Amino acid sequence: MNMNLAVRYFLDFSIIIPAAVIAIFPVYRSLRVKKPFMFGLLALLLTSVILAGTVSCTLLGTSSNSTIFPSMIIFFFAYDFCFDLSFQKKLFAFVNAVKLIAFVCTYCTFLTAPSEIGNTERVFTAESGLIRLGAAFLLILVFARTFAVKFPYLFETESLDSAWKVLVAASSVTTLAVIWMNPVSYENVMVGRLRKICLVVLLSIPVIIWFLYHMFWWLARKITETAKLQNSYDLLKMEEKQYRKTRKYLQESREQRHDFRQHILVINELLQSRQTEKLKEYISPIVTAVSRNNKEICINQAVDAIACYYDDMAQQQNIEISWSVDLPDEIPVKEADMCGIIGNLVENAILAVSNLEGDNRIINVRIGMLSEETLVLSLYNPYQGNITIGSDGLPVVKKANHGFGLRSVKNTVESYNGSMELEINDNIFSINIIMYGEKNSV
Repeated sequence: MNMNLAVRYFLDFSIIIPAAVIAIFPVYRSLRVKKPFMFGLLALLLTSVILAGTVSCTLLGTSSNSTIFPSMIIFFFAYDFCFDLSFQKKLFAFVNAVKLIAFVCTYCTFLTAPSEIGNTERVFTAESGLIRLGAAFLLILVFARTFAVKFPYLFETESLDSAWKVLVAASSVTTLAVIWMNPVSYENVMVGRLRKICLVVLLSIPVIIWFLYHMFWWLARKITETAKLQNSYDLLKMEEKQYRKTRKYLQESREQRHDFRQHILVINELLQSRQTEKLKEYISPIVTAVSRNNKEICINQAVDAIACYYDDMAQQQNIEISWSVDLPDEIPVKEADMCGIIGNLVENAILAVSNLEGDNRIINVRIGMLSEETLVLSLYNPYQGNITIGSDGLPVVKKANHGFGLRSVKNTVESYNGSMELEINDNIFSINIIMYGEKNSV
């Protein structure tokens, strides 16, 4: 075996090493397997392809591309197995690596053309092979921040999930175009000023790619920021709505207490004047109203007000709410926050069971204290349909302006260093919350 030729093929095949670095860099955070396994598998595949390709091409005198391109299928299967991202995202990162390495090979063909004229072998000279490897690692340095920071951010941005198919297609077309640009013979490259012009023009390819990636990242950030602002606005609207409901019910409660005092004065006057018939006539509507509204759910005035408000709302829809609320007059969290949590959860539950029939139109609410500074809440209700829990621990909603209530609750719970867990079992939706007092949440 010609050792000089073997060294040249070895350097030629070694281009897959920087290609592997470019492919792995953007997806490294999403490693599915253990690091030793991934690096071991990578070393095995790279070593096997480089050594086997070097020996076979040296003996047969074939082009390295006849081995590299088929081996890419094996590399991608291993790549797909090792990383936990959607298929489109992994394919995009893999095609991106092929594209950049294809650019290096094409550019170096023009760059080293003068020294390759007269080369009768189907492989670069050793000097050209070293130049190509150096250019590949230089390109890695140029794109390092893009691969390490920008790509992972793009992959984590859920609003871009529908765009990856288009991006894979665009990147694949670009890759094929770059490969197609690779000249067939060095003699053609040296015609006139073609080589010099191509060396300048081809440099625009990585510049354009780098610019497009950063523009895409910038747009993704703006989309994410806009979505967060919209979510914050919607949450504020929800909280304002909840505040107004609580305030309205408290106002109604104060008016009822004021009216009650007036009723007592009138009743006392009728008793003293022994106007029995008028007294019965006067008391009758009051008794009806009191029998309808005398339900006390909790001794805490604010919590009782919001609970009674939603209890009345549920009764109007023939929905039963089973309350078990054991809270003191003073609770360790802000009453406005507590009312917001109860309002959002119960309103969602009423909406869920309103589509059901019979005994399923019931909601169970349990609220109590584990200690002076620890408050717990659980709510469960039947539901109809399918509910999927997303990566943020909240139900995935497909309709616009839905789902902000639970997000608001989660934000409030976390502000008290608490936790919120959702469970779905046999068409029963349950939510469990624990919150710690303001003293413990600092």
